[in-house]
Amino acid sequence: MKKFLNQPLTPFLIHQRFCENKACISLDGGRVITCDGNNPPTGYRSIYGAEGHTGIDLRASHGQEVYCAQDGIVMSIDTDPKSGLDVRVETVFEGKKYLHIYEHLLGYQPRVGDKVLAGQIIGWANNTGWSSGDHLHFELRDENGIPIDPLPVMENIFAKDMLAITNKLKYIQEQVALLMDRLADYLRKK
Repeated sequence: MKKFLNQPLTPFLIHQRFCENKACISLDGGRVITCDGNNPPTGYRSIYGAEGHTGIDLRASHGQEVYCAQDGIVMSIDTDPKSGLDVRVETVFEGKKYLHIYEHLLGYQPRVGDKVLAGQIIGWANNTGWSSGDHLHFELRDENGIPIDPLPVMENIFAKDMLAITNKLKYIQEQVALLMDRLADYLRKK
């Protein structure tokens, strides 16, 4: 599969990879710890179950800006006891729909139904939901809702930088179009 996502945070530091199982929650639901979820300590269970982590966890400081990884439409914004505050964006790539999900947010910028661009602020990192510290849980799902490892389809470029490049290219295209119009006007007058 071709790469189509950009990195939603910088620096891009992975704390937990797709399918890893390194987080447990106390049986009373009161405390989340880092542990071997396949062999949790007494009084704890894996957050993810046998299938493991359905996304990647990226290190982030409290309130750090989180950027949209690809153009799309905001499909939902909600709060869940497990994922905390999350924003879900639908992207169409090569005729297929994908959902990229940003979890454990402090707040969010867009509204449901908004068109968002790669590099636009989605929200701010936090520790909402079942979490042991500030970070961004980033998840990618296919059109059937099946989690996909986002790393193989992620470019090695920060989403905000991609937005700046896109904006510069649009400006250059506009300037070239203006020059072409002026040249056409000049040639018509001759």
